[in-house]
Amino acid sequence: MAVTDFTYNNQSAGLVKYLSLNGTELTVGSATHTATEQINANDIETVSGRIKRYHRKNKRSLSVNYSYLAHSSTKTVDGRQGRDFIYNLAVNSPQVTVAYKDEPTGLTVSYTGFIDSYQESIIRRDPATQCIYYTASFEIVEA
Repeated sequence: MAVTDFTYNNQSAGLVKYLSLNGTELTVGSATHTATEQINANDIETVSGRIKRYHRKNKRSLSVNYSYLAHSSTKTVDGRQGRDFIYNLAVNSPQVTVAYKDEPTGLTVSYTGFIDSYQESIIRRDPATQCIYYTASFEIVEA
């Protein structure tokens, strides 16, 4: 019997959402994210009374929330990066490249931006497995 679809922790690899920062995949377990785009346009009235609209570059942003995030990739449900990686980027990296995909068949959205806000709190320390779990949220705004 041939196996045609790879499964990892009872999740089909083709059905998971995709989220990466600087080319490194983040865990999608317990993650929710919201993508928005701020339209940057100005309406100017000319002398003749006509209104012209000038469009500048629109700014995209991505808000990501984790309700139960393990500290390292060895403790996440899908083996992808966890809280420590995200925290190090938020503290040390002035600019990040974000790529995400909401649907398995959808296009990957990618842009360069910066981490505008980062919040976390410890919700559980597990001494048996040496794992710390967090709630974390951050927002990436296009540069």
